[in-house]
Amino acid sequence: MDDVKRKAFFSRISHALGRKEIPTFVAPYPYEKGPQEAMYSDLSHEQVVDMFKVECEKVGTKFVTTDEAHVVETILKEIEERGGGKVIYPCCEEAEKFQLKENFDKVDKEGTTFYQWNPSAGRQANIDEAKVAEIGITFPILGIAETATVIQPSFEASGRSIGLLPLCHIAVIRTSDIVPRMTQSMRALTKVYKENPEGFPSNVVHISGPSNTADIELVRVVGVHGPINVTFILVD
Repeated sequence: MDDVKRKAFFSRISHALGRKEIPTFVAPYPYEKGPQEAMYSDLSHEQVVDMFKVECEKVGTKFVTTDEAHVVETILKEIEERGGGKVIYPCCEEAEKFQLKENFDKVDKEGTTFYQWNPSAGRQANIDEAKVAEIGITFPILGIAETATVIQPSFEASGRSIGLLPLCHIAVIRTSDIVPRMTQSMRALTKVYKENPEGFPSNVVHISGPSNTADIELVRVVGVHGPINVTFILVD
């Protein structure tokens, strides 16, 4: 943009703001008075979780509530309701805690198979498995109530492909890890990785419902660049 066009552009903005001419100086915004810290600060955690559920419905995400004792049972039920098929899941601390491999090995249902992400098999081998899976299971570390978003770090034992390539994504998240806004989630991520910089992931993915776009004439299309179906299992 040349100088003439730039001045014409800013002139229109200045006039819309009631100014007679383009200002030569604009005072910095006092961010300490910004709304990002105050919004939803009056909500209880229960209200924050309720907001997360309402936003899930808005973006087309299914959510199921359960408790620690019934996580595996809930996962298996959701796999069955989603039609089974090939299921890929991570090799992570949560998978060990809930003994997913041991419990999945007991499943005797025709047409349903399980594959655990295997770091020693190599990146491409795991991606190839995710490509042909119907369901991917992940364990996000945080949730954002304002947009029904889950935050999923990618690392050697749990690659991004698990929640990206299968047709259905099942994410298991504790309700205690749901915060009101990105303001709080960024602060939490900063704290986690400042304390453990060696554990910083290759990327941190924010996932808000099924893959969709409305770029073409504002017509919403689901399943453009990721899972068509998403379920959040909320663990109290």
